Formats: sequence, C-alpha cells, structure tokens
Amino acid sequence: MNGSNKRSSSEWKVVLLLISVAVISCGVTTTLSALHVNNNNRAAHIYATPSDHQQHRRLAATEEEEEEEDNTSAQQTSTISLTSKFNEKRSFLDPSWKEWGDALVQFETLVSPAELDFTISRRLPWEQDDSPDKCDEILVLMPEYFARNGHGSQLNSYVLAAMMATYLGKAMLVLDAPQKNTKYPNGSMFGCPVDAFKDRKEFEQFKGNNHKHLEMKEDFPMGMSRLLKHSTLLSRGCKMPTCSSFTYDSWEAIRKAQREHFLNGLPPREVNCEDGDRIQRVIPLGGEEVRQFFEAQVQPLILDETKKREAYKWIIRLGANAHEAQVFIKLTKEAEIWDFVSALMARSGIIKFQPWIARDVAQFIRQIDLPLNSGYDAIHVRRGDKLETESRKEVVAYWHSQGYDRVQQFPTNYIPFRHYLRLWDSTDCENYWNGFQTQATTRLVYVATDDPTTVKEEIAKLPKGSDGTTIVAGCKKVKFIFAPSSEDSAFHINDGGGKVDCYVRYKRNIRAIADLMVLTKSDTFVGEFVSNWGRIIRLNRLILNDSPLVGERKKEISGNWLKKSSFAEDTEPPAFIRDFRVAFGELISPPPGW
Repeated sequence: MNGSNKRSSSEWKVVLLLISVAVISCGVTTTLSALHVNNNNRAAHIYATPSDHQQHRRLAATEEEEEEEDNTSAQQTSTISLTSKFNEKRSFLDPSWKEWGDALVQFETLVSPAELDFTISRRLPWEQDDSPDKCDEILVLMPEYFARNGHGSQLNSYVLAAMMATYLGKAMLVLDAPQKNTKYPNGSMFGCPVDAFKDRKEFEQFKGNNHKHLEMKEDFPMGMSRLLKHSTLLSRGCKMPTCSSFTYDSWEAIRKAQREHFLNGLPPREVNCEDGDRIQRVIPLGGEEVRQFFEAQVQPLILDETKKREAYKWIIRLGANAHEAQVFIKLTKEAEIWDFVSALMARSGIIKFQPWIARDVAQFIRQIDLPLNSGYDAIHVRRGDKLETESRKEVVAYWHSQGYDRVQQFPTNYIPFRHYLRLWDSTDCENYWNGFQTQATTRLVYVATDDPTTVKEEIAKLPKGSDGTTIVAGCKKVKFIFAPSSEDSAFHINDGGGKVDCYVRYKRNIRAIADLMVLTKSDTFVGEFVSNWGRIIRLNRLILNDSPLVGERKKEISGNWLKKSSFAEDTEPPAFIRDFRVAFGELISPPPGW
C-alpha cells in the first residue's frame, strides 16, 4: 500500500515536471513566433507571401476595386511583413543604442545600429590573419560615369557591385575620378561639406556664388567616397594596385571596352598586375557594366541550384554565420534568395555614410517637425522626370482604370496622392490603426516628394477634423509632415548638371539622404519599385528570421496566445520585412541593387 502510494507520488511529480517543460517550451515558441503572428485585432501588419501562381505585377486599380479586394492579399510582397511584437511602434532613434553607443551612429546607416552585426570580422578569414592572397582577386567599381544618375541609382549600383564581388570571391574597391576627369567642381557629384575646404574660416566668410574658387584639402575623399565609407568587409583592407603605373585614364579605357565583351558573351576583361611576387587580377567596372555583368553572367550562377558550395562560401563572405549559411543553401525560390541576401547586406552595414554626412543629416532631420523617439509612417511620392520614363505606363494604367480612354483626357499626368492613401482603407480602421488601443490617436505621416507644392494642394482638398488633422478612410486622423522648405527649388542632386555650386549640391545631397533615412526607419512605408529609392528602402527594411525553425513547417498552437497566421505557405520564412506597401507597379522587388 505504502509502496503503491510512493509510486503514485513519483509519477505525479513526473507529470508536473512534464507539464512545466511543456509550458516553458510553449512560451519559447510563442516568443519566437510572436513577431510574425497576425492576431484578430490585426495589430501586427502581416501579409502573406504570394504564391507562385499569383501575378507579380499589379497595375494601379480603382478605389472601388481595391475595396472589394482582401486587404491582406492586396499588399503582398515577396516575404512576410511585420511590426514589432504586440504592435510596439519603432522610432527613428534606437532607444537601446542610446545607453551604450555614439548618438551620431544613429545617422550613419539606414538601419538601426542595434540591428547591425558587429561580430562579422571575427568570422572572416582575412580578418583573422594577414592572408597573402586576400587581394589577389579585385573588382573595381568606377562610379564616375553613373554619377549623372540620382542617389538611388548610385547606391543600387554600389550594392549590386558588392553582391557580385562577394559572390565571385573578390575584394571590392572604389576608384573615384580625380578632379581633371570629373565634370563636378570640387571633385564629387555629392558636393562639398565644410570639412572639404582647407581653410574653414575662409569658407565661413565666403560671400560669392561658387565655392570652387576656394582651396580644397588635397586628401579629402572624391566622388562616391565623399558619400559612403567603404566597408572593410568588401575591401578586405586592400589598396588600389599600381599596375605598371596605370593612371585613371588607363582604367577608364578598360572599363569602356567591357561593353563589347558582354555583348559578345565574353567574361569581363581582366588586368593582371604584379605586386612583388604575386599577381593581382583586377576587373574594372562602371555602374552600367556592373548591371550588364550581373544580368548576363553572375545572376545565373547565383540561381544555379547545383552550386551549393559556392553559395555557402558567398553567404559567409557577406556576413552570415554557419547556421544561416545552411539555411540559405536550402532556399530554392528566387524571391526568398534575394530577400535573404538583402536582409544580410542590411545587417552587415554595407551602406554606411561618412561622418560629415551623418552629422549634417542629423542636423537636418532634427529641424523636421517629427518626433524621433516615437513611431510614424511615411510615403514616398516620386514624380519629376519619372513621369516621362519609368512611371509613364503606371500613370496611363491608372487613368485607364478610372475610365479615361485617351491620354489627352487625363486630369493629371501623375497618379493622385489619394491613391497612396487607399492602402490604409479598412472597414475596421480603428482596430487596424490603433492595435490594442481603444482611443483613436493622430497618426504622423512623413511625406517625401519632389513635388511638395502639388501634394500639399491635394492634401488640402481632403476632409479635415475639428483639430485640423486630415481624415483618411473615414476614421483615421492624420497629420502630414514635410521637410523644411529650401531656397533651392531643385530636388534632384543633378538638376542643373555639373555647373551647380558644390555647396548647393551638398545641401541637396543632405536633404535627399535625410529623406531616405526617415522613409526607411518608419513604421509603415508606402512607395513603389519604379523608383530606385523604393528598392533601396526595401532592402534596408528586411530582417533575417533568426528562428531555428526557418524552413520547417509551422505548428499551430491551441489557446488564445497565438492565432493562425494567414501565410501562403506553411513554413517559416527566411526573412521578414517591416510593413512595406506597394502603391502601384511591380509587387515583387528585383534582386538587391538592381
């Protein structure tokens, strides 16, 4: 009898132990899964991954048609979208970084500093020792020819070159044009900060209209290096080869000849340079050649499922750890491959701005009527020259959908601002906007546009609340925020060509980078992939899924803690994207840097 009681007591303890383990396990699973769970309140903005049979392109549709569509499926992208756990809003400034980091670092990258991986150098072989062969293979990016393009295009070419160099196992260097080889006064398409001038006092007292007459520091960075601080992850600490006294003109002649190689299906021309007893093989490419090389030769290699070993080594070189590399080589869908690579490049801090850029961007952003310690949303409205080129077909499709058959009948030559706002339309908009909150609050929406006058006129025509806020979708109280106006009427860095004063150009540069940073760090972003900005922003809003269950089938947990998510697939996604809503055009983003 007593023995029987003892056994029952022991069995009961075992049962209690098993229950405790199950509860702990369930809690851990909840923590891992909470970031990508769509609860009944729709507090987290989570959208399903598009399945293979879904269209990859969505023309601008009528508001009536949008209302009939499921709000979730209408905003699908190539990966899962998320906000923080329990609808916790992110802010521009990373609160965790303020405790132990330099405040200026918050403005050096397009991602929060706490999301960067500072341990990469511990895993890269050339960082562990002075590997004699680390500089044997070099890809040289020559950005001068692409300097005629805007920020987004130049940043994308840099990202694409970085992706190719790491895949091919090459160090990547940036070769900027010397003053005599550039059309830009004072040596850079990104203008000149006060730091570039030899005599700061002379700069401050200058009353003329063109700063090119002031003496510059001889060793101050030129070209793209005036904007970006090139990562040692890419350069490996290598120096530009002298290569038998090659000049910039020598490298430029080879770059120009690359086009014929690509047109004839040949690999890019490679130059062998002697460095003591070693041979360095160098490939010079400009922004255009980078795109040609990638499309014709590198992209097929990356997507070749038989090259798993190369893929593993590549992703390690980009900053992945061993577990992440194993996850990556199992991916087969192109969209997932690019999202994984994009998220990894964002975490690795590939795009890092120079200290003077960070300083002046911080000063500009603090002038905006935007709280940096609380959440906000953002919309990018790109018009300008895009209306005559890439955006033209989307504008035509929009007005056709509105019942206008002929171009001459179109009310405007652009897609109206209200079309961007339709992405917040919802029958349960109180819950949708406020999550678990019961009191409606005013939402702050930052608007970045090259056409602020027209956009402000469009906003003025929208219904207003008693407190002066704008009513969106019937119940959303919105305060739209714009950057401070400028004496310079131009919004694009190359408006006016190379004749524009370098300091005027620099102020445009700062304004543009500030816009880009504010858009990227918003809670919800509304934009499109027609603009290079949309693609750069998307890359830097991606986050790797660090769950050990990536690629595994998700398990539904009973109870009220978790609700079944509306994923298109029943597996853990390799990456998440912060709430990104496509206003029109392609739903699926192209490869990073494209």
